[in-house]
Amino acid sequence: MVSEQPTRKVVRELRRAGFVPVRSRGSHTVYEKNSVTITIPDGHPVISPGVYRQVLKKIKEARG
Repeated sequence: MVSEQPTRKVVRELRRAGFVPVRSRGSHTVYEKNSVTITIPDGHPVISPGVYRQVLKKIKEARG
């Protein structure tokens, strides 16, 4: 089971996987790698379990 994660950790995982920030609006930033995009609410101190699951799924999808 996935629990909430600190935003800094999630952003670090995305960058290590090769995602780069492409645009930002308000408290959300869009990261992209090989036409796979994910939006992160990085203006918040923690990422919810559901969003973190989506991030993990997108990282796996981008790896192939």
